[in-house]
Amino acid sequence: MGMSFKKITMLSMSVVLTAALAACSSGSGSTEAESTPATPQQDAGGPLTKYDPPIKLRSTMNETGKETLAEGDTHTDNIWLRGYKDELGIEVTYDWVVADANYNDKMNVTLASGDLPDVLKVSAVQFEQLYEAGMLEDLTEVYDKYASDLVKEFLSAEDGAGLKPVTKDGKIYAMVSFPGSLDSSDMIWIRQDWLKNVGLDAPQSMQDVIEIAEAFTFNDPDGNGKQDTFGIALNKDLPINGFLLGYHGYLETWIKDESGQVVNGTIQPEVKEGLQELQRLYKDGVIDPEFGVKDFAKMMEDVNAGKSGMFFLPQWAPFQVSGMIKNDPNVDWLPYPVQSIDDQPAKTQNHLTLGGIFAVRKGYEHPEALIKLLNFQAEKMFGEAAETERADYLNGMTGLGFQNATVSNLPANKNVQAQDEVEKALESGDTSGLGLEAKLFYDDIMDYRSGNLDKWHMERIFGPESSQGVIKHYRDNDLIVMNEFIYAPTKTMNTKSATLDKLRAETFLKIIYGNLPIDEFDNFVANWKKLGGDEITKEVNELINASK
Repeated sequence: MGMSFKKITMLSMSVVLTAALAACSSGSGSTEAESTPATPQQDAGGPLTKYDPPIKLRSTMNETGKETLAEGDTHTDNIWLRGYKDELGIEVTYDWVVADANYNDKMNVTLASGDLPDVLKVSAVQFEQLYEAGMLEDLTEVYDKYASDLVKEFLSAEDGAGLKPVTKDGKIYAMVSFPGSLDSSDMIWIRQDWLKNVGLDAPQSMQDVIEIAEAFTFNDPDGNGKQDTFGIALNKDLPINGFLLGYHGYLETWIKDESGQVVNGTIQPEVKEGLQELQRLYKDGVIDPEFGVKDFAKMMEDVNAGKSGMFFLPQWAPFQVSGMIKNDPNVDWLPYPVQSIDDQPAKTQNHLTLGGIFAVRKGYEHPEALIKLLNFQAEKMFGEAAETERADYLNGMTGLGFQNATVSNLPANKNVQAQDEVEKALESGDTSGLGLEAKLFYDDIMDYRSGNLDKWHMERIFGPESSQGVIKHYRDNDLIVMNEFIYAPTKTMNTKSATLDKLRAETFLKIIYGNLPIDEFDNFVANWKKLGGDEITKEVNELINASK
């Protein structure tokens, strides 16, 4: 779905659900929390069998933009809704359609009203509260019976990680959009033309990364005769994960220690070591002295202006610098895996993210309808029907029509698979093994190689030397550390995370600036523990152990 769900506090959700439960117990609303769970119709058939007579299903929607809609279509009358009705016999209506930024707030109001739609598209926190209130249908049986092979394939990826946050005591209470974790991988982006100008090779260690950063600062990489460049681009949000990974520091990631206890990587000594080196680099002028007052947009503005030659961003980074290549074809950026400071391999840190959580209100007569909607979307986008119908459902050349599906899913980690297909086709010239998306990526790369600089970013995301190629390197060489915590925020996280995040940001910034000595990191750890970190760690371990 691509919905952006803002975090809300546990307290506010408790108030919301108290009101909703009151509405249910008084007989108002349509949640029917105390009714006997409905059973699927006996004639519901297979994964894509049409209901006859048709059934009705209420849901909600976020605005997706005019570019996602075909001419004449609207958010409440489009190819997806017509397809559901014509092919599945499901008449989907939306209780409301609001701007994406307002979706979460509007859902809170809906929950408070007690009048729930049949299919609930909610945040992780909202899901947890609805589950605790007993307001969700158990989807275990309908998933097993009605999910298509394609949907089950999507949700079985990474050992079924996508369904784990919505599985309670062995029962599934929601479906999810699970894109996989690989695209969250960290990497280093280095300006290649500068690397050539300073006479250095691709980095093989963290020492090499530091040498390159220093050369980009002091050795006039742009050849203008001035010392007006910086080795490393940063901003006030401290995108330093890719740097700290060189010291085996896992920022904001829950990892297992030697005893098997899950601990927060932010407070481990490896992070301190990496911060100390960043402090030195800042003191020496390798980092922009004003980075602490610049946001991400300003950082990238400086990069595009030729002020820095290295930054740490995920696989989508080429979109941020593609304008440089159009202005000067000699400019080029390449991604590299994170590098190690010692003889132990550096690993990326990956996080499980959900693109959406889709549940069914307790008492809805057709819980299997949610599964069928997912089957339908998967078939039109990635099944046999995709060969002839995908373009229509994507709204042709815009490729954005998928956002109007009521619920949706994707093949997990589809991008790295596409890159593998593209690379093989580029080597052999044989395009017969390309999937639908991979063929589009391949065509864009060939277009770039024929001189269309507008498609450079596709070369750097899906070509042989690309961000997806770096991700494939991580995957194939077991160089991934997964965040052990894949669940909704705990009680103390909801009340204390903002305080801890602020403490971390302020302390780390002052350490890098040199306003605090590096040993202040130890005081930060003590304060982090005292201000809620220890309680959060306890809750995280209890939740993980209970979910085994």
